[in-house]
Amino acid sequence: MDERNSQYELQPSRNGLTVPVINGVYLHSIFNPMKEAEAFGKIQAENLKYKNKALILGLGFGYHVEEIARIMSAKNNDFEIVILEPNERLVEDFIGTRDFEDKNIKIVCKQKVKELFNDWNFVQFLMDKPCIIKHDASYVLEKEFYSSFLAYQAPKDIVNYKENLSQNSKDIFSTRDERSLQSFTESILNSRKILNHNEFLLLALNEVANMEYKGK
Repeated sequence: MDERNSQYELQPSRNGLTVPVINGVYLHSIFNPMKEAEAFGKIQAENLKYKNKALILGLGFGYHVEEIARIMSAKNNDFEIVILEPNERLVEDFIGTRDFEDKNIKIVCKQKVKELFNDWNFVQFLMDKPCIIKHDASYVLEKEFYSSFLAYQAPKDIVNYKENLSQNSKDIFSTRDERSLQSFTESILNSRKILNHNEFLLLALNEVANMEYKGK
């Protein structure tokens, strides 16, 4: 049995909008999800004031995300929102039921934190220092996953990244080399040539390893 969804249902709110209820947790107000989303947006508005990128921890059924998008688009059409949601079933139901019309919004669904840091596009997004926003109900449900993500430190030994290297890089930097990630990335920078996206990924991971995320 999937413990993540051992009790899972989609209920209509009093104003007719869909509200996921997972293991007894209502991901939105059962009365008026839109009004709740507006209040959520007001709380986050100051944090978004100088940001054009946001990482939202928790999809729910997207009402809070759409409110964040509305706030960001009001000051700049060139914005990007990434939602981190580990619950595959919830993502599938959301896409099948309503989905986002705004193409500036993207959902990233991974069950393991390490998988996120093997995606160079996601790492690049993090390097742009997005505003990090917690959806409280989602965070309660997936506390272990989100806490692990916020506390993640990339492994320091280059052997952990050998699968990310191009054959060119394997030829230049032996996979038997036990130098630290820091030492390895310094070698790439000193060569003044990034061979491909995999090399960029290593540089990004090295920087992410030194980043500290503080939930609000």
